Amino acid sequence: MTSSIEILLTRIGITVPYSLWIAKDEQQHVYPLVNPNGMTPPKMKKSSGKPIQVIQEEARSVVQFTYSQEYRVILLLEGSAVLDEIELGLIFDLLYKGYSEYADETGRAKLARIVDSIHYTTASLDLDDVFSNILTHTLDVITNADYGTLWLFDEARGKIICKASEGYRFEEIQQMEFDLGEGPVGHAFAVGHPVLITDPRNIENDNVKRISKENKQRWGRRVEDITNVRSVIAYPIGVDGRIECVMYLGQMNSEQVLTDRDLWLLQIFTAQVGIAIRNAKQFAYIRDLNEKLVQRDAIHATLTNLSVRNMGTEKMVEELSRMAGQPLVFADLLMNEMIPSSASLPQGVSFTNLLERIQLEGKAKSFELTSAEDVILYPIRSGSVVLGCLIAHSSQKLGRLSELAIEQGSVLLALERVQKQNVLAFYYKNQRELFEELVHANDPSILNEKVEALGIRNVGGFAVAMLQVTDCSDPQELEAHIFRVIAELRSSAIGLIQTVFGWQNKVIVLAGVTGPSELTLFERKLEELLIHRSDLKTDSRLHGGIGSLIHATSQIEQTYREAEIALTNPLAGHRNNQLVRYTDIGISRLFTSRNTEEVSKFLTDIFDPLREADRSDGTLEQTLLAYFACNRSTGEAANILHIHINTLYQRLKKIEETLGLSLKNTDDALQLQLACYLRQRA
Repeated sequence: MTSSIEILLTRIGITVPYSLWIAKDEQQHVYPLVNPNGMTPPKMKKSSGKPIQVIQEEARSVVQFTYSQEYRVILLLEGSAVLDEIELGLIFDLLYKGYSEYADETGRAKLARIVDSIHYTTASLDLDDVFSNILTHTLDVITNADYGTLWLFDEARGKIICKASEGYRFEEIQQMEFDLGEGPVGHAFAVGHPVLITDPRNIENDNVKRISKENKQRWGRRVEDITNVRSVIAYPIGVDGRIECVMYLGQMNSEQVLTDRDLWLLQIFTAQVGIAIRNAKQFAYIRDLNEKLVQRDAIHATLTNLSVRNMGTEKMVEELSRMAGQPLVFADLLMNEMIPSSASLPQGVSFTNLLERIQLEGKAKSFELTSAEDVILYPIRSGSVVLGCLIAHSSQKLGRLSELAIEQGSVLLALERVQKQNVLAFYYKNQRELFEELVHANDPSILNEKVEALGIRNVGGFAVAMLQVTDCSDPQELEAHIFRVIAELRSSAIGLIQTVFGWQNKVIVLAGVTGPSELTLFERKLEELLIHRSDLKTDSRLHGGIGSLIHATSQIEQTYREAEIALTNPLAGHRNNQLVRYTDIGISRLFTSRNTEEVSKFLTDIFDPLREADRSDGTLEQTLLAYFACNRSTGEAANILHIHINTLYQRLKKIEETLGLSLKNTDDALQLQLACYLRQRA
């Protein structure tokens, strides 16, 4: 690079004696880069904040190129040589390569230093040693800092106290106590964000610069006030989402102030420091509770053995009852079943009541169901999903061993129920695939094969209902909602359900009914479910649609598509807690179906009965078309048809009787008018 610089300086016309010097590292030592004329080293000039600074001295010109606080290049020119902005820019860009190499080298060195510091900091499991190591190795990483202190919040005293000091007298600082929000330390604790102060004299935040008189006196003679230091960093260190301590670094004597780069280095370092603190605290906790952990291991081994051997939930609950010294039962709040099956819910309480109460209690590990009865609930969760709860019918306070048993058992019970949940989800997936193959089957033999695989019995009629859960963004919660809906359906509509499965945010139910009366009963059960789910205190919503009654397995696709149309029709959003029936939505089915076959079916439903009724040349159909073509003017329609007006009234009356509709009813008239409109354009 030296020859490149010399060539460039020659080409831009520099003929006077010159030299190039580099000031690098934190001490800003000056080294010659090019000095053919034996010029004396320059004195460092205070940076103006600009990358290129030209200074004219008595016998020479000084051009200072500043790339960072740690790297500058000085060009000395004898006399008063003048360089324009373009020439200065060319020199700056050419010298940038040297800065890049330096930055890469120093960056690698600092990262290596951080890695070594992390290794030494995390080597100890003694909490006091960890605190001391943190400061020692932090000052190795942040070399601009002259001293450091580490502060923790003492919950008993409600004060922030000093736990370690490096580079300053610990006996003096140890007497200090900060309130939350007081000074840089208290402010960092309060807001949870680092505080970087590069000019203490111009602090705008009153809380940061507010330090009590007592603390100023205890600080000692060297640092009586924060404004006596040149720059400060107060960096909060979090452990498991909670601010555990604040590291305070001060720069008083070194030339370079603390910068955002130091904050970046601390971010890397303190992430591991937090782990070291957590590990040390956990080790202290483990050491103090060794006996408890031994007992926990024994309990865990026993319950894990049951789980590994696939002994099932009932055997696990039985073992937990033995360990806890009192009878326990398990309520599965996804399947709505009790374990053991002989157990019953507390009097007057439903599965839904239990679920709502557990959700109301938040993350409580246990609580009383009611004050009147001695019933204690121990919720079993997987993440945010409530899987069920252990129920104890006793007011007896559990001992430490019993609490450990239930604590360990809850984890394994959750695992056991999640495994069953996964098996059930896989079963529903298979049911859905079989059902899809059924509705798309054109070959009667394949159709019969899928009917048999799904366990569908021909009881005279079928109808498909489709339920949809909306406003639930959590996939685990959504799956739990689907399982609970299916469980409630199986309980309330037992005997009518031929097959049921969940898929994504929907529940598909094929009901087997002997006729319209049983279909009405099934529809009422669905509506009761919709009303019940709407009363729950959840953000999710349940909607439902049902297809028409069909009488052959080959028509299952028809009622399935009808249920889908009913579910997605515009009226569904305005009929809260009501089941949307395909047979009731009338013309609105046309606005949700993208299949032209649906339009054809709608026209068939209107005009085929008219053709069968008059069994002639379509007199009733032509009368209806003419009536609406004349905007329902009877006189005009009679003239077009060349009939007496009384004849027209008779025909309109017969149309109403044949279709079971009334031209005086707005909805009925709209159906007929739309049918005529589509018929004319068919």
